[in-house]
Amino acid sequence: MKNRLYQSLLLLGLSLLPSCGGKDPAYLYVSDPLPIQERDERFYPMDLLKLDTVDVVMIIDNSGSMGSIQDNIKANASLFFTEFAKQDYLKWKLGVISTDQNQEPFLGFAKPFDSEQILSYDPTSFDLAVRKFQSAIDDLGTSGSASEYSFYNLERHLNTFTGSTPSQPAFVRSSSHLFFILVSDEIEQSEKDFGVNYEATTFLNRIRSFAGSNKKVRFYGAFDHKVFTDCRGLYFTQDWDGNPFDVIINASEGFAISACIADFGAQLSRIAEDIVSLVSLPSLLLKRRPKGETIKVYYQEAKYDPNTGAVSYPESIQLKSGSKPDGGQWYYDASTNTINFYSVSFVKDLENDRFVIDFDVDDGINRDE
Repeated sequence: MKNRLYQSLLLLGLSLLPSCGGKDPAYLYVSDPLPIQERDERFYPMDLLKLDTVDVVMIIDNSGSMGSIQDNIKANASLFFTEFAKQDYLKWKLGVISTDQNQEPFLGFAKPFDSEQILSYDPTSFDLAVRKFQSAIDDLGTSGSASEYSFYNLERHLNTFTGSTPSQPAFVRSSSHLFFILVSDEIEQSEKDFGVNYEATTFLNRIRSFAGSNKKVRFYGAFDHKVFTDCRGLYFTQDWDGNPFDVIINASEGFAISACIADFGAQLSRIAEDIVSLVSLPSLLLKRRPKGETIKVYYQEAKYDPNTGAVSYPESIQLKSGSKPDGGQWYYDASTNTINFYSVSFVKDLENDRFVIDFDVDDGINRDE
């Protein structure tokens, strides 16, 4: 075996001391290489549940001209919810309100409408959740005021549902990112009727105060305006550039879609996809820093002995690393020292199944020479 020389300071600053009688400073000679530090760290899937949450509000114009757009939303609701449902790590909440200043919320405020609606063990729960959303759109209807107050009504409900009374539980969660989807075929009128506090950038800054300092706030929209594909903009006659919807969406780095297009479902899914992409993936924080190329991640399903109740892990399934398009299930982020999963839908028992992560510790020693 090739011997290797390792220098080690015997005392602090020893290497800086002058030599005595022309002799070399003291060295520690090691005849054999230091052993590689191997490590496995074990985690339970519940450790992944330090998850980001998202609170989403749809503000839908319910004036008399909105029938076809609301029908479009209902017809494509399942495509929208699929993007949330397939991200099993994502804890979402959705609210639906109108643009009528005298109406109460139609979904998700007085009683949560959230990811708990969709149960992994009950395939019918997804369809039930979609129908519940569609029913809320039916209830919202098209008999609302001809004055559209998207901004005013949104803030009104966020200020009302703060948890001050049992009948008005807090809608915004402290851990949540906030996303808003504006749907209308007419100009936003809050500033005109309620004052300069509803100028788009001023309003956006106020809405940001509802979220934590490190949380995202973003506006999206679906509109019937002539700048969008297949739209005639019969009622939305103001120029698009610089109108309140355009300003708040751009300032929050969101985007707008056509509410008139034939593939509205795909466009609505783009909004859901964007929301999901902005939320961090489920991850496990390693206690030691690994050499990236040595990491192996294993999933172990818990097995129960019916006689003793003991739990064992007879099989380890190695999970593939790499990019999601290449079939990867996880990747290592050196900047955060975390193992990040694209999905954890394969986990069967969140409390008892586990992950084992094997790796060589990056201890700073070069063993190649």
